[in-house]
Amino acid sequence: MCRVTTILSGPRLIVRRMSGDDLADFMAYQGDPVVRRFLPGEPMDPARAAAYLTVQATLDDGVLDDWHGYAVEHRAEGRMIGDVGVWLPSRPEEIADVGFQFHPGFHGQGYAREAMELFLPYAFVTFHLREVTATADVANLPSRALMRRLGMHLIAESDREVRYGLSREVAP
Repeated sequence: MCRVTTILSGPRLIVRRMSGDDLADFMAYQGDPVVRRFLPGEPMDPARAAAYLTVQATLDDGVLDDWHGYAVEHRAEGRMIGDVGVWLPSRPEEIADVGFQFHPGFHGQGYAREAMELFLPYAFVTFHLREVTATADVANLPSRALMRRLGMHLIAESDREVRYGLSREVAP
Protein backbone atom coordinates (compact mmCIF):
# COMPACT_ATOMS: atom_id res chain seq x y z
CA MET A 1 0.00 0.00 0.00
CA CYS A 2 1.26 3.49 -0.86
CA ARG A 3 1.58 6.09 1.87
CA VAL A 4 -0.34 9.25 1.07
CA THR A 5 -0.08 12.59 2.79
CA THR A 6 -3.14 14.49 3.90
CA ILE A 7 -3.07 17.97 2.42
CA LEU A 8 -6.41 19.21 3.73
CA SER A 9 -8.76 17.88 6.35
CA GLY A 10 -12.42 18.64 7.00
CA PRO A 11 -15.13 17.21 9.23
CA ARG A 12 -15.99 14.37 6.84
CA LEU A 13 -13.29 14.49 4.18
CA ILE A 14 -9.57 14.39 3.56
CA VAL A 15 -8.13 15.98 0.42
CA ARG A 16 -4.79 14.43 -0.48
CA ARG A 17 -2.51 13.43 -3.30
CA MET A 18 -3.79 10.59 -5.42
CA SER A 19 -2.19 7.15 -5.11
CA GLY A 20 -2.01 3.97 -7.15
CA ASP A 21 -4.03 2.39 -4.35
CA ASP A 22 -6.98 4.57 -5.41
CA LEU A 23 -7.46 2.75 -8.73
CA ALA A 24 -10.52 0.66 -7.78
CA ASP A 25 -12.26 3.62 -6.12
CA PHE A 26 -11.41 5.93 -9.03
CA MET A 27 -12.66 3.41 -11.58
CA ALA A 28 -15.90 3.01 -9.60
CA TYR A 29 -17.01 6.56 -10.41
CA GLN A 30 -15.00 8.13 -13.22
CA GLY A 31 -16.66 5.94 -15.86
CA ASP A 32 -20.12 5.89 -14.32
CA PRO A 33 -22.79 7.18 -16.76
CA VAL A 34 -24.21 9.51 -14.10
CA VAL A 35 -20.77 11.12 -13.67
CA ARG A 36 -19.92 11.09 -17.39
CA ARG A 37 -23.26 12.56 -18.49
CA PHE A 38 -21.91 16.11 -18.51
CA LEU A 39 -18.20 15.47 -19.04
CA PRO A 40 -16.41 15.57 -22.39
CA GLY A 41 -14.42 12.63 -23.68
CA GLU A 42 -14.44 8.99 -22.82
CA PRO A 43 -13.84 7.39 -19.42
CA MET A 44 -10.36 6.07 -18.74
CA ASP A 45 -9.63 2.37 -19.08
CA PRO A 46 -7.81 0.79 -16.09
CA ALA A 47 -4.33 1.13 -17.62
CA ARG A 48 -4.82 4.80 -18.45
CA ALA A 49 -6.39 5.46 -15.03
CA ALA A 50 -3.45 3.79 -13.26
CA ALA A 51 -0.99 5.92 -15.24
CA TYR A 52 -3.01 9.06 -14.44
CA LEU A 53 -3.03 8.29 -10.69
CA THR A 54 0.72 7.66 -10.75
CA VAL A 55 1.40 11.01 -12.43
CA GLN A 56 -0.94 12.88 -10.07
CA ALA A 57 0.70 11.29 -7.02
CA THR A 58 3.99 13.09 -7.71
CA LEU A 59 3.13 15.99 -10.03
CA ASP A 60 5.19 19.05 -9.10
CA ASP A 61 3.11 22.11 -8.16
CA GLY A 62 5.07 24.20 -10.68
CA VAL A 63 4.03 22.20 -13.76
CA LEU A 64 1.94 24.36 -16.10
CA ASP A 65 -0.50 23.40 -18.85
CA ASP A 66 -1.50 20.39 -16.81
CA TRP A 67 -4.27 19.20 -14.52
CA HIS A 68 -3.40 18.94 -10.83
CA GLY A 69 -5.85 16.43 -9.35
CA TYR A 70 -6.36 15.50 -5.72
CA ALA A 71 -8.22 12.58 -4.17
CA VAL A 72 -11.17 13.28 -1.91
CA GLU A 73 -11.27 10.59 0.74
CA HIS A 74 -14.30 9.89 2.90
CA ARG A 75 -12.88 10.02 6.41
CA ALA A 76 -15.21 7.39 7.95
CA GLU A 77 -15.03 4.96 5.02
CA GLY A 78 -11.32 5.44 4.33
CA ARG A 79 -11.76 5.46 0.57
CA MET A 80 -11.66 7.85 -2.35
CA ILE A 81 -15.15 9.08 -3.25
CA GLY A 82 -14.22 11.80 -5.72
CA ASP A 83 -11.58 14.23 -6.83
CA VAL A 84 -10.97 17.94 -7.17
CA GLY A 85 -8.35 19.74 -9.15
CA VAL A 86 -7.11 22.71 -11.08
CA TRP A 87 -5.77 23.27 -14.61
CA LEU A 88 -2.77 25.60 -14.51
CA PRO A 89 -2.27 27.49 -17.77
CA SER A 90 1.16 28.65 -18.92
CA ARG A 91 -0.08 31.80 -20.64
CA PRO A 92 -0.50 34.69 -18.19
CA GLU A 93 -3.68 35.91 -19.88
CA GLU A 94 -5.43 32.59 -19.21
CA ILE A 95 -7.15 31.80 -15.92
CA ALA A 96 -6.76 28.59 -13.92
CA ASP A 97 -9.82 26.34 -14.11
CA VAL A 98 -11.06 24.19 -11.22
CA GLY A 99 -13.25 21.11 -11.32
CA PHE A 100 -14.64 18.20 -9.35
CA GLN A 101 -16.26 14.81 -9.82
CA PHE A 102 -17.76 12.46 -7.25
CA HIS A 103 -19.12 8.95 -7.00
CA PRO A 104 -22.92 9.09 -7.58
CA GLY A 105 -23.52 7.44 -4.20
CA PHE A 106 -22.17 10.63 -2.60
CA HIS A 107 -24.06 13.19 -4.71
CA GLY A 108 -26.45 15.60 -3.00
CA GLN A 109 -24.90 15.26 0.47
CA GLY A 110 -22.62 18.30 0.52
CA TYR A 111 -19.37 16.40 -0.08
CA ALA A 112 -18.44 18.34 -3.22
CA ARG A 113 -19.06 21.62 -1.44
CA GLU A 114 -17.00 20.58 1.58
CA ALA A 115 -14.16 19.41 -0.66
CA MET A 116 -14.15 22.57 -2.76
CA GLU A 117 -14.32 24.80 0.33
CA LEU A 118 -11.17 23.04 1.51
CA PHE A 119 -9.50 22.98 -1.89
CA LEU A 120 -10.10 26.51 -3.21
CA PRO A 121 -8.12 28.40 -0.53
CA TYR A 122 -5.34 25.82 -0.88
CA ALA A 123 -5.26 26.26 -4.67
CA PHE A 124 -5.19 30.06 -4.45
CA VAL A 125 -2.20 29.99 -2.07
CA THR A 126 -0.27 26.98 -3.42
CA PHE A 127 -0.50 27.97 -7.08
CA HIS A 128 -0.37 31.77 -6.49
CA LEU A 129 -3.71 32.36 -8.21
CA ARG A 130 -5.67 35.61 -8.24
CA GLU A 131 -8.80 34.08 -9.74
CA VAL A 132 -10.19 30.79 -11.02
CA THR A 133 -12.97 29.71 -13.31
CA ALA A 134 -15.13 26.59 -13.45
CA THR A 135 -17.06 25.36 -16.46
CA ALA A 136 -20.15 23.15 -16.58
CA ASP A 137 -22.58 21.84 -19.14
CA VAL A 138 -25.53 24.22 -19.24
CA ALA A 139 -27.84 21.35 -18.20
CA ASN A 140 -25.72 20.38 -15.18
CA LEU A 141 -27.87 22.18 -12.64
CA PRO A 142 -26.32 20.63 -9.51
CA SER A 143 -22.80 21.76 -10.51
CA ARG A 144 -24.08 25.20 -11.39
CA ALA A 145 -25.79 25.48 -8.00
CA LEU A 146 -22.61 24.38 -6.24
CA MET A 147 -20.58 27.00 -8.06
CA ARG A 148 -22.99 29.68 -6.89
CA ARG A 149 -22.90 28.35 -3.29
CA LEU A 150 -19.11 28.63 -3.44
CA GLY A 151 -19.47 32.33 -4.23
CA MET A 152 -18.69 32.02 -7.93
CA HIS A 153 -20.40 34.38 -10.36
CA LEU A 154 -21.53 33.69 -13.91
CA ILE A 155 -19.09 35.18 -16.42
CA ALA A 156 -20.11 33.46 -19.69
CA GLU A 157 -22.91 31.32 -21.04
CA SER A 158 -23.55 29.63 -24.37
CA ASP A 159 -26.12 27.11 -25.49
CA ARG A 160 -23.71 24.31 -24.40
CA GLU A 161 -21.84 25.49 -21.32
CA VAL A 162 -21.58 28.04 -18.54
CA ARG A 163 -18.46 29.49 -16.98
CA TYR A 164 -18.26 30.83 -13.47
CA GLY A 165 -15.47 32.85 -11.89
CA LEU A 166 -14.13 33.43 -8.40
CA SER A 167 -11.46 35.83 -7.19
CA ARG A 168 -9.12 35.08 -4.32
CA GLU A 169 -10.64 37.89 -2.26
CA VAL A 170 -14.08 36.24 -2.08
CA ALA A 171 -13.03 32.58 -1.98
CA PRO A 172 -14.48 30.48 0.86
